[in-house]
Amino acid sequence: MNDPNNQFTNPKDFWDSLHLDILTSNQKIMQEDYRSFIERSFLFSLFFRGCHPLELVGFRRILHIKENGYVIVLNFSELQLNGTNDEVIDEFEIHQFIAKLFHDKNVCVGPLVVNRICLLITEVEPFSNQNHRDDSYHLCYELISEFKRQFHINISIGIGSPQNINALYTSFIDSLTALYYRHSEPITYYQDTRQTEVNSHFDYLLSEKHLVESIRLRKTEAYDYFGLIMDNIRSYNDETKRNKILEILVLSNHTMSLDSQEEVKFIDYTNIAKELMDLEGDALIESAYKNFISITSYVKPQSNIDYSNHIVKATKEYLENHYDQDISLEDVAEQVNISPQYFSKLIKKTTGYNFIDWLSMLRVKKAKELLTNSNLTVKEVCFMVGYKDPNYFSRIFKKRIGITPSEYIKTSSYFNNKS
Repeated sequence: MNDPNNQFTNPKDFWDSLHLDILTSNQKIMQEDYRSFIERSFLFSLFFRGCHPLELVGFRRILHIKENGYVIVLNFSELQLNGTNDEVIDEFEIHQFIAKLFHDKNVCVGPLVVNRICLLITEVEPFSNQNHRDDSYHLCYELISEFKRQFHINISIGIGSPQNINALYTSFIDSLTALYYRHSEPITYYQDTRQTEVNSHFDYLLSEKHLVESIRLRKTEAYDYFGLIMDNIRSYNDETKRNKILEILVLSNHTMSLDSQEEVKFIDYTNIAKELMDLEGDALIESAYKNFISITSYVKPQSNIDYSNHIVKATKEYLENHYDQDISLEDVAEQVNISPQYFSKLIKKTTGYNFIDWLSMLRVKKAKELLTNSNLTVKEVCFMVGYKDPNYFSRIFKKRIGITPSEYIKTSSYFNNKS
């Protein structure tokens, strides 16, 4: 169904706008979500960008962060988190869920980075070893149980070491290491990985090979292999550490440029080498992590759409003309003459999003236009954009936009009257 009143005359403009909606849909914040936004910004700065001491002081005051803390990392399977239908949980929903679950604790919830979320738990008094183990296990088992009950999602968790607030990066690295060395258990405590590390036979070249392959395929496992290599060189002297770190960063940056559809910014190795010369011991490892994250952007999936791909073009045209109908992934795969399995993988690889993301966001985008520019009821719009159940449509709309269709109509009317 083509809308003659559509404001986008160029199909590329429409899909660029739709793509922007997908990227920003989870960033629409209401008043009650401000704390979530601040917490995510704080932990992203602390672990992925580098937090200036004055920033740390400011965040501590705003969020009432205590003197001692530890980090746990929740690992979701990407399949489960993306889901196979429209019911996809977002970061604000996760934050609100955890905040309610642990309302009596000082917990900060970090950003969703591909398929992981880090939590920071702080207290006034230092943690004793046994109390920390018992308390953290209890908290993690509760998280696993409640995520399973509420969202039907399985998670695995790595528990980091207790640290002073100024040394939390160590706890973050410990939690990632715990995740890497976990076996069949859903929870791994950082101390339990020590013996595993000592007893395991480490193959540097094999780990390096896996690292390169994971970076090339933009898999989050790259971070795990990088961490494994860093753990292995931690006992080396500082000169050897510097050489190995620079070597692996150069290799990572080069790998990022292979088969990339985006222009990759090559790093200034001279500045990194100078930075490393001024550091010693574990500070070298910390610098290596931050540079690796900067180079790979945590090997997150690409978000730019390749409009030259004929499958994407055909999918775009079909969805634009049939979004108001009861269509499935299999229907579109048949139209472009490839198997549903291959179509699903190709769309995800080419666009960075799955088929359901595109369809639901296209429908919601069309619904916004109809709700804003007509006197149609929510129920009428629901049917016009391809949904059969107005209640379900309202839930999807709220998940994507942050407010219900009825609230959106009131908001749009208010701003239209103001203008």
